[in-house]
Formats: sequence, C-alpha cells, structure tokens
Amino acid sequence: MKRVNAPNLTLAALVATCFIQIGAQLFALVVVAGTVAAAPPRSFAILTGDYAYNSSGFWNTVPMITSVLFLVALIANWKTRRRKLLLFALSLFVIGSLIAGLLVEPIFSEMLASGYSDRVDPALQSQAAKWYAFDWMLWAVAASSGLALLLALITPTREQEATVR
Repeated sequence: MKRVNAPNLTLAALVATCFIQIGAQLFALVVVAGTVAAAPPRSFAILTGDYAYNSSGFWNTVPMITSVLFLVALIANWKTRRRKLLLFALSLFVIGSLIAGLLVEPIFSEMLASGYSDRVDPALQSQAAKWYAFDWMLWAVAASSGLALLLALITPTREQEATVR
C-alpha cells in the first residue's frame, strides 16, 4: 500500500485555497469594486439596502484557512527544495495582507463613511480610483503568490526524484 505523500497533499490543498481566494478577489475587483468605484457615492447602492452585496463571510473565513494551510504545507515541505518558493509565496501573502489591512481597507471604510447619495462626488470618485488601483495591485501580489505555489508544486521533492531514477 502506497503511503500518503504529505508534502504534495498539503501543498495541493494550499494551492487550491489560494486560487479560490485569487478567483474570488478577481470577481470582487471586476464586478463589485468596479461598480463601487464608478460613480461614488451613487454607486454605493450595490452595498446598501436589504439585498446589499456582502462577501465578509468569505473574506473572514478563506484567508484564515489559507494561512493555516501555508503553515501546514511549509512544515510538511520544510526539508524539500520547495521551501524557498513556499517562503517567498508566504512573504507575498503576508505583504498583501498587510497592505490590505493597513492601506486598502481604511481607504474603503473612509469612502463608505460618506454613505449613499443619489449624486456623484468628483473628490470621492478620485479616492475610489486610487482604492481601485491599490486593489488591483493587491490582486497582482496574490496572483504572484499563487504562481510561486504552483512552481513549488511542480518542483519534485528529493524523495520523488529518487523514485524516478
């Protein structure tokens, strides 16, 4: 009976959750952030009312799962050649999280503090454009982290190299 390959299994799970997060972030950017940034505060209508868009359940859960899987995959792959790529991807993930929490989210909260109004404010529209650009930058950081993880996944462990020879 073949034993479970923990380095591959943990890394594959991490890649899956990371790309689920990257895909959700792309959806949020293209559909939601694009709408919110279009004509604030009028475009804030997407975030108000009884059926307002709210993805906080996803964003409060999936990044935590991804973080735990980063640690598990790093531990399982610590003695492999994948370690450097995993550390690089984790660094990008942490940097992206810090930029999101310290820069992007505060800008978003400040914009939303003005509330919905059936008009367009040019100053708020400028602030929304900056927020939108930062959000795209965050997506690029997350996508880079995901690509580093894919590279790690296709990098064979020493054990795998030995079985091929």
